[in-house]
Amino acid sequence: MSIDTQAYLFVHFIGEERNPTDEQLYFALSRDGVHWRDLRPAGSPALTWLGGEKGVRDPHIVRDPRGGFHIVATDLSIYYRGGWGPNDGATTNGSTGLVIWDSPDLVHWSEPRLVDVASKIPDAGMAWAPEANWDPDRGQWIVFWSTKSNAESSADPLANELGDPTNVYYATTVDFRVFSDPVKWIDRKNVIIDSTMLRDDDGWWYRASKDSEITIERTRNPYATTYEVLRTDDPNEWSYVGTLTDIFGNGRYSMHYLEGPELFRYNDEDVKVVNGRTMPFGLMCDQYAESKGYLSFRAASLASHDPADWQRADDIDFGALKKRHGAILPITAAEYDAIETAFAL
Repeated sequence: MSIDTQAYLFVHFIGEERNPTDEQLYFALSRDGVHWRDLRPAGSPALTWLGGEKGVRDPHIVRDPRGGFHIVATDLSIYYRGGWGPNDGATTNGSTGLVIWDSPDLVHWSEPRLVDVASKIPDAGMAWAPEANWDPDRGQWIVFWSTKSNAESSADPLANELGDPTNVYYATTVDFRVFSDPVKWIDRKNVIIDSTMLRDDDGWWYRASKDSEITIERTRNPYATTYEVLRTDDPNEWSYVGTLTDIFGNGRYSMHYLEGPELFRYNDEDVKVVNGRTMPFGLMCDQYAESKGYLSFRAASLASHDPADWQRADDIDFGALKKRHGAILPITAAEYDAIETAFAL
């Protein structure tokens, strides 16, 4: 049964890691995907994690087709680690677990729990930037994240093989409590981190990742493992579509400026038509290098690298809080009202 979604919930963290509450979860709402309202000011997060590293980042929120909602997030506090620096240890002795919340209605949330997913990876240093996607064909969730495998040499198939030791791994689950063993999903010479994935109505899966660029790929088999970027007609492999630099001809859209890509779909009534092209997809990226918050794009087709199928979405007002590496969930009008009542200050 389809759900009549008419609004959006944005779950994110904020700020510059200067306060312990920056690395907690905040909610923002929008009726149209363009104008966003922060429900709480900085210092008053909607959800808080005080276990593990006492901070939480990079949240991803999903609607469970069987009912309810889940949030998966990174267990990390740069504030409590004393800030970024050569000795912060965040990627070498960080948490190998993900922080998870469950909710029946987006208002009442479970106590957060830390679920280990990465400790079986040789010398795993962290589990960062998780996302979850429901696979309707197998009836399970694909949960993926980035881990730095610090082993200098290992025959273990989970260990790093190419270049930079940070790779993307996935595990499967049906309940966000018991996870399969991890699988090395992407291993490239360059760093690979911050992947996001979306399945379209025709069964194609699209992935955007931060590697040397913000790289877009597609497949019909989301479990396919990849090394370097492929250009292939095999639908069961991940195949290169394009990069934001290629599409827009702008070098400021590379990994040196953007991170945390997030794919989402607009509600039907909010889909814009640009130069005769209907653009139902959104892609957000965090302008981390220049500390500017989010930059957004619209797309007519995620399978296209034609600039006419893409538009920079300069009309979006993300509100007063500086939003960082979060996720957008389409919600119903009733869910909007319930969240506003429960969390707005």
